[in-house]
Amino acid sequence: MALRLRPNFPPFIQDENGHIPTADDTANWLVIVTKEAMEEVASPPDASHQRLLEHIGTFGEVATYKLEHGRAGDEDTIWVQKEDVAKWRRTRSNRL
Repeated sequence: MALRLRPNFPPFIQDENGHIPTADDTANWLVIVTKEAMEEVASPPDASHQRLLEHIGTFGEVATYKLEHGRAGDEDTIWVQKEDVAKWRRTRSNRL
């Protein structure tokens, strides 16, 4: 199962967090990427709309990983936090 962007619902920044409207085969999801996660994903730290768009694939993979492991939030939201990005990276490096 992989999350995909919802057509006609562009990613946006609100209250310092990135928001990515996504869907899977059964539901619509809102992936909320914290400011700290956007800063952590690449150097130098940045929590801009451009950073959100540049790493939208990574945030989607992290959210999919959380969803597959039963760690989605209430009301069809999936929060991606700094710790989630770090854990996802460790998991990926262990598979390589």
